[in-house]
Formats: sequence, C-alpha cells, structure tokens
Amino acid sequence: MSGNKVKVSQVTAQIIQDLNSDQESVVLKAIRKSRTKGTEQVIPVLFKVYETTKSNSIREAITKLVNELKSTKVVEPLIKQLSSPEESCRLLALSAIWNSGLNVNEYVDEIIQLATTGSFMEAFEALTIIQNLEPPFEEEVILNSQLILNQYFNSTNSPERDELLKDIAVIINSVSSTI
Repeated sequence: MSGNKVKVSQVTAQIIQDLNSDQESVVLKAIRKSRTKGTEQVIPVLFKVYETTKSNSIREAITKLVNELKSTKVVEPLIKQLSSPEESCRLLALSAIWNSGLNVNEYVDEIIQLATTGSFMEAFEALTIIQNLEPPFEEEVILNSQLILNQYFNSTNSPERDELLKDIAVIINSVSSTI
C-alpha cells in the first residue's frame, strides 16, 4: 500500500472517530473536514450521526454536506441509505441524489421501489430525480421499474402517492419505448 493511501485511510479513520464524538464541536469539525478530506466511507457514518443526533447544528451541517457531494463514488453509499429504517435518512439520501446531480440511472428501480413503499415526500423526491435523469438507461433496470410500478398499481395503494407514481410511470414507459 502506498504512503498516500495509508495517510488517506488514517485521515478517514480520524474523521469517523471524530464524527462519533460526544462533543458537538468535534463532530462539526469532522463534518467540515469531511468536505475536503473525507471519502465515500464516511457517508454511512454521517447518516448514522444524522439519525441519532439531537443537535440541529449537526443535522444542518450534514444536510449541507451531503447535498453538495459530487464524487461518483458516493452514489452507492447514498443508494444504500434508501433502505434505512429511518424516513429522515431516506429523504436525506434522495435529496442528496437530486441536489448533487449524480448519475443514478442504474438505480432507477431502487428509487421507484422506495417511491412505492415510502411516504408521499419520498415519492415526490423520487419523481424529481427521475424527471431529471438523462439517457442511457439499462433495459433491465427499466423493465424492473415497470414491474414494480405495475405491482403497485395492481395492489392496494396510497391515493396520495398515486398521482406522483403515475407521473413516474409515464416517464419510465416513455424511456422504455426508446430502448
């Protein structure tokens, strides 16, 4: 392992340790440090801190940071947050995906799955993401998306989400016709 990778790993380890501190000032400093020196390995820890903290300052700093992520390496850790048991974390992940403009085309089906099972706000955020995606799309992802939507519309569902999911279905069907 090169000296640079060892240093990065030590920096990341220190950021993670500081994020888990009981002192708000240490956590806030670690969040700021994450902006320039953090790696995608910090993302799950940031979300855990977001979920467990009672500090509005910490929650705001994490929100600001994840909404400004630009590295393609953070896509997978953000997508993993879509299965969090905490709605606030799922919403933060969707918001981060939308605000960062990251390419999540290969995860459209996972986003749609959350839209069909989550809250109205999760469906709204999912629609916003899907409306702004650019081709190309993998055929399998689009077919999975159509299947998820068909299952949703063929079962008992939430009228408050229906309109949003109909809009998503129109977009997915339109994409499907071009593949």
